[in-house]
Amino acid sequence: MAERDLLFLDDLAPHLESYDPAASETRQREFVEHLYRTLNAADSPIRNRLLRLCADSPDLLAVIKNEGQV
Repeated sequence: MAERDLLFLDDLAPHLESYDPAASETRQREFVEHLYRTLNAADSPIRNRLLRLCADSPDLLAVIKNEGQV
């Protein structure tokens, strides 16, 4: 994945740092909505890497799909 520039966990971690599991349900929902908007933005490197996964690494995608069936 690294050689195909498909790694994204290190980029995702900073977005999760402000999550507070003890926060109210409303605050948690706001966090998730903000996270979704941020990561789904057209210029999001995480979004763009995930979109490239099918084309740039079909073998990896097959493993992910297979593992999801377990």
